[in-house]
Amino acid sequence: MKQKNVYFKQTRIIVSPFLFSLFLLFFFTNSITKSQGLTNKCFKNSFGSNALITQHNTDTGIFEGFYASTTGSSGVYRIIGKTPTAPSLETYFPITFTIGWGTLASKPDDPSQYWSSSMTGNYYPNEKKLNLLNVISAPGPFDAVSIFNPGNLPQSQSFTTVSGDSCKYIPRKVPIKPSGQGSLKDQQYENLLKGEWKVDPQNSYGSISKLNITNLVPRGNSYQELRYYEVLGSFNLSSGESIPFTGIASPYLPQKGNETDFPFAMSLVGTLEKPKDQTTYNISLSGFSSGDGSHRINMFLTKSNEEQSIYRIEANEISTGEIFIKTIK
Repeated sequence: MKQKNVYFKQTRIIVSPFLFSLFLLFFFTNSITKSQGLTNKCFKNSFGSNALITQHNTDTGIFEGFYASTTGSSGVYRIIGKTPTAPSLETYFPITFTIGWGTLASKPDDPSQYWSSSMTGNYYPNEKKLNLLNVISAPGPFDAVSIFNPGNLPQSQSFTTVSGDSCKYIPRKVPIKPSGQGSLKDQQYENLLKGEWKVDPQNSYGSISKLNITNLVPRGNSYQELRYYEVLGSFNLSSGESIPFTGIASPYLPQKGNETDFPFAMSLVGTLEKPKDQTTYNISLSGFSSGDGSHRINMFLTKSNEEQSIYRIEANEISTGEIFIKTIK
């Protein structure tokens, strides 16, 4: 006798066009928000300065923007930073960025044009807060703000997310790359920056064993009007891992003397991406060289991960004196 096959009939679910439209709206809005990341976010700190993120590539975590200050050294400054890839805007995550202190709005006229900074901490989207440790690296004195010697100067900063209208006044023009190679001195400075900087293990904590700078992009109308260098390369960790970094280097501070060493500041940021069951870290180095002929840069290291409390700045590892040396051939 032939067996009769019985199949269960699937209940048909009917969704109204209105509910379907709501689902599509939520799905695509959520996807677009995740892909945009921090793009067009505007922040304001307790000094009244604004930070504007103009572009955030969530595939790489790299973002760009501008910082506008009316306190201390007033002007508009370039931001280049890093988050972990594909960060969720529904919970807190680590964020680190660099600032070049050569103003883009006018001709720089004070020593801060040779400074750079790193800002490291966490973003709290629900509380609309950025809690950061700002490390200013100055290769020379600035008596007007009581900086009398080269140094790395840390201070905490808190930002609040504000309406995009608050950042409308900020110009969004990125300086061009000047044509040509610059003067012989410009080329000597770029030669100093590029290549390998090895840690001095006797005078450093040593969690980063080497910096390898592979690419420099000068930014300014001409080499005489440089505002900063975009810097790309990689950190070699003492654990054996290598991670890419981005950041900013200042123009060199003019001085008489050594032709192969220069006073300058440089700030670099990268992310050590880990599987979901392990901790992802942001790493920043901000430092200065005094151009004394030793071809050394003294850097302030911060290694940070997610910090749940908005009342703390998470810094799992801080070293105030990581020394890196460049061998000049």
